[in-house]
Amino acid sequence: ELNLHGNQLEEIPVLSISTLERLDLGWNKIRTINDGMFEALVNLKELYLYSNQLEEIPVLSISTLERLNLGWNKIRTINDGTFEALVNLKGLYLHGNQWEEIPVLSISTLERLYLAWNKIRTINDGTFEALVNLKELNLHGNQLEEIPVTIHDGAFEALVNLKELYLYGNPFKCDCA
Repeated sequence: ELNLHGNQLEEIPVLSISTLERLDLGWNKIRTINDGMFEALVNLKELYLYSNQLEEIPVLSISTLERLNLGWNKIRTINDGTFEALVNLKGLYLHGNQWEEIPVLSISTLERLYLAWNKIRTINDGTFEALVNLKELNLHGNQLEEIPVTIHDGAFEALVNLKELYLYGNPFKCDCA
């Protein structure tokens, strides 16, 4: 484990510790991550990049990665292929960013997805189609207002393994009368 959080780092130091399993770079001032930055970390299972200044996510080619925390950055979009190599990813934390809609993710191994404290207004049918192993989905503190208007009827249909769904803290309007 290497913990570098809270060091005011503006860029990620080159690391080539092949046995490293957990890297915490949270609470720094990192703005960009170069493609291939983590390639030498062949045993990395957990990567924490929360509370930085990231606006985009680079293509990550860490096939051993199981947990990725990108919470509390300035991320709005995900480029194609960003998570393609993350074949063992189980937990993805994208809370506290700038998402206005849920990004399309095709990570079938994903079990936990945190999208709380964003600006999400709508959940469309098929949004979670590829997330067949998802057990926990956290969407609290967004801008969801009405069911089924902003959360479509088939939005959660593919989530056959879902055990926990968090929707509290949204400005839901009840028109139940």
